[in-house]
Amino acid sequence: MDLKKVSIDLSENDITVMVKDLCKKAQSDETVEDIAKLLTELLLKSTEGCNQFVQIILGNGLPNAFYTGDVVRCNWDRLKMGLSGADEIHQKLIENDLIDNDNQIICKVQSFRGYTEYFPYTIEFKYGENLYASCSMGFEDVRP
Repeated sequence: MDLKKVSIDLSENDITVMVKDLCKKAQSDETVEDIAKLLTELLLKSTEGCNQFVQIILGNGLPNAFYTGDVVRCNWDRLKMGLSGADEIHQKLIENDLIDNDNQIICKVQSFRGYTEYFPYTIEFKYGENLYASCSMGFEDVRP
């Protein structure tokens, strides 16, 4: 019998369904060992992924994620770390009343790169008339 190769396209949702199904079913010792080896290898390639795995095992679950277009708040002290011209931007934020008393700025999520990225968000914020800046942020930096 000749083996025929086929190609299929799978979405992230398809993979999620398969992993959930796999987790629910009782597996043979050999299958469990293979899955453990594969997931261990994948987790060890990502410090942040490994951190999230440990948080799940400890019962803390994944952090709440924000997605493209979501409006969030970020603290200026964290935002300014990745910005060139931060002093000028800060002055414009104050002049335009775009920073609150708690040093928070309203931002918009441009992208969410996933749970295994150290800085999973790219956010954008306005600091003046037609003036915008963007930078990368971590889970702990972004608030509803």
